Amino acid sequence: MLSIKKENLRINPVLLKELKVKMRSWKAAILIGVYNLVLTLLTIFITKISMDEHTMIVDTSVILGIYTFMSVMQFGMITLISPALTAGAIAGEREKQTLDILLSTTMKHRSIIVGKLLASLSHIILLVVSSLPTFSIIFLYGAIGVKELLQMFLFYIVTALTFGSIGIFFSTFFKKSTAANVLSYAVIVFLFIGTILISIFYIYLVIMPKTNYNYNGTFFLFYLNPGIALASLLSSQFSEGLGRIFPGLFISGKQSGVQLWHINMIVNLLISYILIFLSARKLKPAKKK
Repeated sequence: MLSIKKENLRINPVLLKELKVKMRSWKAAILIGVYNLVLTLLTIFITKISMDEHTMIVDTSVILGIYTFMSVMQFGMITLISPALTAGAIAGEREKQTLDILLSTTMKHRSIIVGKLLASLSHIILLVVSSLPTFSIIFLYGAIGVKELLQMFLFYIVTALTFGSIGIFFSTFFKKSTAANVLSYAVIVFLFIGTILISIFYIYLVIMPKTNYNYNGTFFLFYLNPGIALASLLSSQFSEGLGRIFPGLFISGKQSGVQLWHINMIVNLLISYILIFLSARKLKPAKKK
């Protein structure tokens, strides 16, 4: 018979403790309920005003627009909440003077960082998973399938992990939660806006003069931009529908092969790993003999 060691089944102690503290109160249930209620009401409202008054039929382009609205709204929630939840994970322990107690344990530094990160992102993951029934309304119209929905939710989780890693990185290197929050949001703003501005200036001032102002490639900084990655994902899922809603913005026709959002997810996972590694090295807790 196969014997399974009990140690292999243990959950990260930091994660287990944080989940018990956070999920024991009514705040988590209220947060999930209110968020899904607002998302559902907004979806029903937009669907209602988009229906034809006589035939009560919703056009395909309108359904794709509703799906776009829901996706962007959830993505905005992840962008705003993820850094705030993780930026105070380690800095908050310093401010409460409980970090030394945590470091005095025999836990590995990597386990502490990963436990704090996952515990802080648990609310985000719960919100994303709990909104699945609301997103499933799109299935009634046949515009989006299960594959596309799973792609979107996987993109959400990877993005939340990256933004959370940025927050916990600054939380480890700075003693105050305020400084960690400010720098975390500054980096995220740079990823959204700074990468676009730098790319535009560089393309127009350096690349296009050399190519007689004929440049159709993808600048490498675009792979770091979460907003462009979301647009690439939506475009790959229903490029023809978005082409009707936003004429000239998206390329029509089915897209195949490696796309921008694929590379963005790989880059995000690599960034997350590097930030977690650097955070663990900075923390340096007691090691097991």
